[in-house]
Amino acid sequence: MPDTGYTPESVAVIGAGNDIDSALQKRLQRAGFRVQLLTPDQLDQLRPGALVINASCCAGGKGMSAALRTCRALAQSSRSPLLHLSSYQVFAGGARKRYDEEDEPAPATDAGRQWLECEHALEGRGNVSVLRFGWMLDRSEDALLGRVLRGLTAHQPIALDDRSRGSPVTVADMARVAVAVAQQLASGAPISGVYHYGAADSCTALEFAHEVVERAQSFYDEDLSPQLSALPAAEDRSAVLACNKLRDVFGIQQRSWRQGLTRQVELWLEKLEAEA
Repeated sequence: MPDTGYTPESVAVIGAGNDIDSALQKRLQRAGFRVQLLTPDQLDQLRPGALVINASCCAGGKGMSAALRTCRALAQSSRSPLLHLSSYQVFAGGARKRYDEEDEPAPATDAGRQWLECEHALEGRGNVSVLRFGWMLDRSEDALLGRVLRGLTAHQPIALDDRSRGSPVTVADMARVAVAVAQQLASGAPISGVYHYGAADSCTALEFAHEVVERAQSFYDEDLSPQLSALPAAEDRSAVLACNKLRDVFGIQQRSWRQGLTRQVELWLEKLEAEA
């Protein structure tokens, strides 16, 4: 394997058990890293000195208890650099502002409190960088993209939040950003801090759904008649992330969530057709 100049050259990904794992692994390998993909139960197999990307919290739901155990175990492990992937959900939302890294987290949901607890579990460990992302559009079948397309093809009505604005992120863009940070951490960049990343343009869930429908219609000869509506009396939990610090420290630019959306829609439609 050619010398990449990275120190370390090896990256261990603590997986989420979904599409995020393969996206990170493939992008890291293209960047020249030796990649070790581990489950939260395989921390004893970590290569000495490897840079660690902890994506375990991105499993969400029932996986959060295992993710917390993973964070506590990582806090006691070796002091090699650690990049921990976290979420905008550590903020309560509802404020018509952009949340930056100096804002005090104050989650309003159980999920948000679990994300923050995982961050707190790592506070005593050195060499930790926390990278918080906006809401993930397509990390699993239950994510927004899949739900919209399933409802669309099944001709079922879909009611979505049209009050809360966020900074959505696709799995592909998340992998791009996380690997770019890992490359710079392995090249001598600052090894600790909290950073935010979200799309360059914010939207609501309903606005996103309308865009998805428009892309999906290009793959069908007949007209689709989506039954999209706004959730009645939805609470405003807007949480748009400010990403200036990530740009200033690592030079990473934001992208629109619309970039690459047509291809993602096409892949999902192919999957749904295969299932049918």
